[in-house]
Amino acid sequence: MFCYRCGAQLTGTEKFCGHCGAPLEEALKSVGQDQTSPPQDQTPPAAEQPVHEPEPAPVEEQPVQQPTAQEPGPAPAQEPPIQEPGTPPGWGVPPTQPPQPGPVYAPGPGGPGNGQPSAPKGGKKKWLLPVVIVAALAVGIGGFLLYRNISTNQAYQQAVEQGRAALNRGSYAQAVEYYEQARNLRGLENADRLALAEAYLAQDNRTAAARLLEEGPLQEGDEQYALYQKLYAMCILSPEVDDVDTDNFPVVTLKLDCDQPFPLELSEVGIREDGQDCEVQEVTQEDGQVEITYLTFDAEYSEEHRQPVLTFSVDGISMEREGDYYTPYFVPARLRLVSTDVSEYPVVRAYFQVVDDYSGETVEGLDSNAFRIMERVEGGEYLAREVKSVLPLEGNDGLKIDLVADKSDSITEYDMGKIKTVMTEFVQELDFALGDRAEVLAFDSIVQQMCYYTDDVGLLVNGINNMSTDGLTAFYDAVYDGVTNATLQGGARCVIAFTDGMDNRSRHTPEELIRYANTQQTPVYIIGVGNSVETSTLRHIAESTGGRYWYIDDLYDLEAIFQQIYDEQMDYYIVEYESDSAADSYATRDLQVKVSGQGYRGESELTVTPVRSIRDDGGVGGGHRYELFKESLTWEEASRRCQEMGGHLATITSQEEMDQITAMAEAQDVKYIWLGGYTSYDDAGNVFGHWVTGEAFNFQAWSANEPSRQDQDGTEEWYIMLWNIKAVGGWCWNDQRNDPVSAVPTMADGMGFVCEFEE
Repeated sequence: MFCYRCGAQLTGTEKFCGHCGAPLEEALKSVGQDQTSPPQDQTPPAAEQPVHEPEPAPVEEQPVQQPTAQEPGPAPAQEPPIQEPGTPPGWGVPPTQPPQPGPVYAPGPGGPGNGQPSAPKGGKKKWLLPVVIVAALAVGIGGFLLYRNISTNQAYQQAVEQGRAALNRGSYAQAVEYYEQARNLRGLENADRLALAEAYLAQDNRTAAARLLEEGPLQEGDEQYALYQKLYAMCILSPEVDDVDTDNFPVVTLKLDCDQPFPLELSEVGIREDGQDCEVQEVTQEDGQVEITYLTFDAEYSEEHRQPVLTFSVDGISMEREGDYYTPYFVPARLRLVSTDVSEYPVVRAYFQVVDDYSGETVEGLDSNAFRIMERVEGGEYLAREVKSVLPLEGNDGLKIDLVADKSDSITEYDMGKIKTVMTEFVQELDFALGDRAEVLAFDSIVQQMCYYTDDVGLLVNGINNMSTDGLTAFYDAVYDGVTNATLQGGARCVIAFTDGMDNRSRHTPEELIRYANTQQTPVYIIGVGNSVETSTLRHIAESTGGRYWYIDDLYDLEAIFQQIYDEQMDYYIVEYESDSAADSYATRDLQVKVSGQGYRGESELTVTPVRSIRDDGGVGGGHRYELFKESLTWEEASRRCQEMGGHLATITSQEEMDQITAMAEAQDVKYIWLGGYTSYDDAGNVFGHWVTGEAFNFQAWSANEPSRQDQDGTEEWYIMLWNIKAVGGWCWNDQRNDPVSAVPTMADGMGFVCEFEE
């Protein structure tokens, strides 16, 4: 160590320089004890200058070698300082000292103590060798890993290809072995994991298959998600059939527990019984249970032992489940088709009655699996039809009822009071909210529509109260009209008629009535009252049309019979099936119908021709309106035409309606218009009018001296006409015979009628 002022050599323990007295303590703190050379910018005084050593010869610069960690290398040789011209030899040149260990400082503005360690020459090359070594190692390791990865993938692909080949040829144990080898090499791909699960399932190792699928569940949207779901469902499906439902035999339902989605399709499920393939009809799942419904073959006797074998096939892998059951004990059932409705064709709605053949009681609880229908349309081949639904009429559809009441003069005023009371109570009990509708017809010498089909109980009651006794007994004609009107309503329908005497006025005969009612698929229920009825004829009509006959002494018994008929109708089954859309909806068709369920079995072969109704083609629409037709028809013909279109002959209950209809008539040059009304005699012999709708007959526009109820030649006039006769003051009402043109042919050119369509 040297003095920073004079350059004298120091021991390092002095506080002051022994040569020049310079304080050294602070200098030592700032410079540090590792300083190995004196400052080069100081020149000692001449008196204190040390003896000058001979100037060493120049030394060639040698490259600095990197010292090792164990042994520091020699310091680089230094060139001798250059002697400035004009200075004494050796002045300002520190004595030559051997190299000292320690850092080399770069010169600083305040001397060596202010400098920083300088980098050794050639230091930029120190990092090159390690980088080269690391790069070489990385390349080597990467190459090794790449080679190893390629080798692993090749081995994996070879294993899965062998596994797939084994799976395809049915060598499931080998397939498992190969796929497990692939699995040990690296994680299985989705397709390969599913294939291994299939191999396990084929060996009935559901536990291993389920565990494998649970390790890597697929998500919805994955390409193989559907297959994954099916395989997983097969894994957790109960190992045997848990329950067998034979209530609708030969339609059988097998039940198996499964608390996961079961997406298998009909084509992936098969059933065999006694070596015979059975038709799988439906696969459903509810409340953690899979239900598989199929059609088996009929049993030759009750309680026959059966062992169905259920097969599930997914992606070439099959799994079986076995069941066991006995065929039920069968009670014979009687099956009858009541009516059909083709308003929504090609869906045919058929109304069936199914009863116990021994007791006559209704068989309840049948569903869509209980009915099988074969249909042949107009001479074609019998084809099985899909039964879409089976529902009881009660609670699912309404009943159309035509009430036909005897009001001939043989009915006493007292009895008429009973009739009105019973009929009023009955219509008040109908379920109009569900779809019940009723019409009231009354007959004496003619048939009168007291209230057109409606669900308005007020109009029905008003129509009932407008009945008054008069004339003869046209019973067969009244029932005939009731069948016609009920048929037009479509759906489940019937006619309920009662009479107290023999028919002495009708144009139709009992046999004509029976044929017509059967053609129109409308059953007729008849109640005979009193001793004058033709019981045998009335019973024959009722039973031949699918109805029933009662005889009573007291008209108050009508109430119980009405309710019994209604309840019997509510027990009908509505069976909807899909027919041939290419065939005419009204074409004649042969049906073979079999029913089996609830311990009953029955069958029937029948021929049916659907009939038209106002419900066909979507029913009547357009809201309330009038339509005028310029055509010469009788009142009965005009009334029938309007009803076939879903309306009725117009009624006029206000001056506004009167003006609207007369304006329509004048626009088409019509002078004589049929209206929907009748005239009758009351108990006092007075003539009064009433509308076919049961509306109140308050507004009236009769011509002078009308209604007369008789024409000039003595012919009865029962029907209301609106005519324009200037001699009597223009537009007004008149009662007319059914066919006025037959008496006055000139009326034909001005004849017409107005149909009214309700909302």
